[in-house]
Amino acid sequence: MSARWNYVVTTCVVCNREGKIRIDQFNRKNKIWECRSCAFKKRKLNIKTPSPKHDSRKSGAYKSYWRAKKRVQENHKNAYGHVLFCFKSFDEFWELLGERPEGMSLDRIDPKGNYEPGNVRWATTHDQVRNKRNNVLIEYKGNLMCLHDIAKITKQDPGCLRRRLKTGCPKEFLFKQGKWLIKQQKFIPKPNGDLDG
Repeated sequence: MSARWNYVVTTCVVCNREGKIRIDQFNRKNKIWECRSCAFKKRKLNIKTPSPKHDSRKSGAYKSYWRAKKRVQENHKNAYGHVLFCFKSFDEFWELLGERPEGMSLDRIDPKGNYEPGNVRWATTHDQVRNKRNNVLIEYKGNLMCLHDIAKITKQDPGCLRRRLKTGCPKEFLFKQGKWLIKQQKFIPKPNGDLDG
């Protein structure tokens, strides 16, 4: 047989909201009852120095700080064995980078370097994708560019350009429209195609 509780209807001492409470709990609280929302507000006001994760301005930066620290400590996907987290505290991190802008996350300027002052920044996903260790950088019309950016400019598939590089396609044919025949090491231009890329 399950236990049955007796309830008493009472009002919140702060907001006068009516609610039910078990008699045993009501007696234990000296017949003073606060509703959940009032109790929560009271608890929030009692926090003297809120942690950064509860401060609306600092919460985004704190999450980025904590996640980067955790990635390094746990060697996430065995990709962080060479990386050190050099910030001594969140305050040092906050002083350097400040509030995290909307739509940005933490990025290392040198992907082979550590999380340290001078090597971290807030960056968009687009910037981060182009700042990876496995990116292929090629000189195109005098500028050193990421393979994906060149593929976008030349309207070619990035996978096609990557295969051409891997199979030894000469630079003069690398960005031209057409087929690179691997076995014959020969380039066949696309008929009526743009040969300048």
